[in-house]
Parts: sequence; C-alpha cells; structure tokens
Amino acid sequence: MSDIHLGFQKHESLQKIEQQVFEKIMDECISRKVDFILIPGDLFHVNIPEMRVQKFAFKKFREVYDAGIPIYVVYGSHDFSPVSNSVIDLLAEIGYITKVTRATSNENDTISLDFLIDEKTGAKIAGLSGLKVGKDREWYEKLDRDSLEAESGFKIFLFHGGISEMKADSGMDGDHMPLSLLPKGLSYYAGGHMHKYNHQSFEGYPNVVYPGTPFAGYHADLEDNANGQRRGFALVEFDDVVKSVEFVEIPNTSYEIIEVNADNRKADSINQELVEKTKDIDPADKVVIIKVRGELTSGKTADVDISAIRDSLNERHAMVVNVSKSGLTSKEYSITEAKGNNKEEIETNVFSENIGQLRFDHAELLGSEGIKLAKKLLQELGQPILVNEKKNEYVPRIRNNALAILGLDKDDS
Repeated sequence: MSDIHLGFQKHESLQKIEQQVFEKIMDECISRKVDFILIPGDLFHVNIPEMRVQKFAFKKFREVYDAGIPIYVVYGSHDFSPVSNSVIDLLAEIGYITKVTRATSNENDTISLDFLIDEKTGAKIAGLSGLKVGKDREWYEKLDRDSLEAESGFKIFLFHGGISEMKADSGMDGDHMPLSLLPKGLSYYAGGHMHKYNHQSFEGYPNVVYPGTPFAGYHADLEDNANGQRRGFALVEFDDVVKSVEFVEIPNTSYEIIEVNADNRKADSINQELVEKTKDIDPADKVVIIKVRGELTSGKTADVDISAIRDSLNERHAMVVNVSKSGLTSKEYSITEAKGNNKEEIETNVFSENIGQLRFDHAELLGSEGIKLAKKLLQELGQPILVNEKKNEYVPRIRNNALAILGLDKDDS
C-alpha cells in the first residue's frame, strides 16, 4: 500500500474515512495472514503529524506487530526527514515498522544500498526514500545499480517517485524519472507517489506496481473517486518468482459530482445552472464535489457564488461539499502566473504581476504597499485552527485579525 497520507484530511468526516480505510486494509492483511507489508512512502501527510493522527497510527501498527506481520517502509516526499526526525522514525525505533533504506555514500560519489532479508520468506528488500520534489533523480543517478543487480534471490525494490514510462496513466503532473534509473532485473518494484493503481511490466523490469492512494492525498483524488476510481491495495503472491498481483478494492464513501462548463458565459448563468443541478440530487451522507471550469465572458470569477449552494447542500445533510474553481477564469480579469525560488518569492511575484489589474480609489491597496498588505492578509488567513480551539472561536479570531490588518472595524460597512 502507498500514499495513505494520514493526517491530510481537515474535515472531521473525511478524517474518519481516512482512518477507517487504513484500518480496513490493515485488518484485511491480518485476516489474510500476509507474510509482510510494503509501504513505499507518504504513509503520513507530513513528517510529524498532529497527536490525533500519531495516536491512531501507533495503535493500529501495534495490532499488526502483535499479529507477527513485519512492515517495510521508505519515506515519501511528504513524510521525508533529512535528519530522521519523523514519526516514521519513532515507529521504527520501537520496532513496529522497519525502514528499508540502508544507504552508504562512497568515495566515488556513488550511493550503495544494502538488502535486508525478510526472515520468514527470505525475500531480499532494498529501497530509496522519496525526497522533496526534484531531488529524487539526483539520488538515483548516483545509485550503484550493479551491486543490486548482481545479488541473487527474490528481490524487491521500494521507491517513491514518478516513472516517465508510466506517466500517461498516473493522472499526475510533476517530476518523473526514466525507469532505467532503477536497478534492473529485480522480481518486484513497489512504487509510491502516483495516486492511481498501475501494474506494468517492461523489458528487464517485471511487475512495476503503484497501488495508488487508498483514499485521498490530494483534493483531486476525491474527484477521481467520484468518477469511479477504484481504491485499495496490491496483494502479491510469490515463491521464487511473482505468481500473481491482485488489486484488492476497499470502498470508502459515496459521492455526487456536479460539473459546469463556464466557457463564454456570464456568472449569473453559471449560478442558475448550479441551482438546477443541485436541487434534485440527494446529498445526504455523501461527499459532494462541485467543479466549475472555463472562461467567463465578463465579470470576476468570484461572481460565481457557491455559498448559497453549499448552504443548501449542508442543510440537506451533505457530508462534505468540496468546491473546485481553479479552472475558472475570466476574459475581464485573470490571474497571471509568476515563478520564484521559494514560497514567499512566488507570492510576492504573483501579487506584483496582478495588482496592476485592479482599480481602487485607495492608493494604499496598490503598488508596493498593496503587495505588503496582501501578503500580510494571506498569511493571517492561512493560520490553522489551534489545538482545542472550537470553530466558533477560530472564525472570529481570524476575521478580527484580518480586519485589523486592513484597518477596519467589524461594524464598518
């Protein structure tokens, strides 16, 4: 299994599903008495998740440990820590899981990996952890593949990264590397990072398998789920060779998806279509996804108002209403993309590129002062809810702080 992303979900209902799906997979492994479990990265959404997530994970891993099932893990790009400062390292320290990556840097600037041997089956397991975006390839280019290829026996390689030859089936953008950077001739390649199940064999590389995320590690995964994407894990049978690879589906929840094309239309028309499309569905206990994309003929994208639709769906007991307007633009006003070397630089450049399109009577909202103000406001609006802080306390706190940044009183019109 891979890309579980425990701790990603922020909505309480989705948090429960995230955990239930993980529990079902682990329970399935226990009931089937599997020999061992492979997790090639992104077990957690961050390297040190909140205590709620850690307590849940430790309890479940203890159950698997008590069942006598080893779990072999590499870091993913999300739970990676360059100084072994991750909850994964805590789990490994007490013996609930085993970190596979056993790397040595050589004098000739290459990286050697050692195999570990699973005691029950004799399978030889090696792997490289995933790194932050763009860094993986540097490791693989330095990898001493010859020693891995020369080792005899049933060999498994764990890796976390996109493979170019499988990119078309992944549904993911971003960095990919050629399959040739992986050691050749192993029996099984357990891949993470791509969020859709994919099992392919290539010359010299049999059984390259991405199990995909079992629920959702990105918001787009929920949309894929709504469109019928199967989620689960890969069950592998082997002796001296791989005999079968079976995808075991684990259901998660029910969905409704509503898509609207905004091309060459006005916001009022879009709003009316949303009303019509949502009034006849039964949203009760479902994840409702609303996706609006295209280019408006006039007005701002904010004129497409989802708030009333969201309220109506929530009143009818929708579990979650997830809105995607990232593909919505306007001929009258559009966001110009900008690049930078880091998050702060990108934010500054985006504001610099776009603030000139705005028309205000207040000079303090334009130019360099407007950019500073916008960045301060963005930072405040991105503040997370505090531990033990209730929503009815969090919202007023953020609102009042944002108004203070703007120099406004909450009673100002």
